[in-house]
Amino acid sequence: MNKMTLRAVIAVLALALPFSAVVPAQATPLVRLMEKDLGQRRPGGCPSKWCACYMDQILKRAGFQSRGSNRARDFASYGKTTKTAKVGSIMVMRNHVGVVMGKCDNGQVKIISGNYSKKVAVGCYPASKAIAWRDPIKAR
Repeated sequence: MNKMTLRAVIAVLALALPFSAVVPAQATPLVRLMEKDLGQRRPGGCPSKWCACYMDQILKRAGFQSRGSNRARDFASYGKTTKTAKVGSIMVMRNHVGVVMGKCDNGQVKIISGNYSKKVAVGCYPASKAIAWRDPIKAR
């Protein structure tokens, strides 16, 4: 195997790691709380791009420390780093943030989030879209 092929294999494996590491669907208290909000529209006090604002509010409601930001990418420095997608961890993307629920039928990461089609909803995203995987931390 030449160096180019080896690099390509390593790159594919690096992208595949988050897929295979998603724990089968088992709800955490954070996911269960968010499921109760399914279909809800933008919460009061949140800007028009409200996924991060909702994330902050739901973390507080669930007894976790909040981030204090309305920007999704700011969650990349929140909580504890985790290397894999697992149920209850936070998937941070450039312009969106949500909580991992499991794996979609197509192999993508299933997350629940605010401002998905202008409501709290479930969506599927490629793991490669993640800029960070974070675990929430309990409030002090």
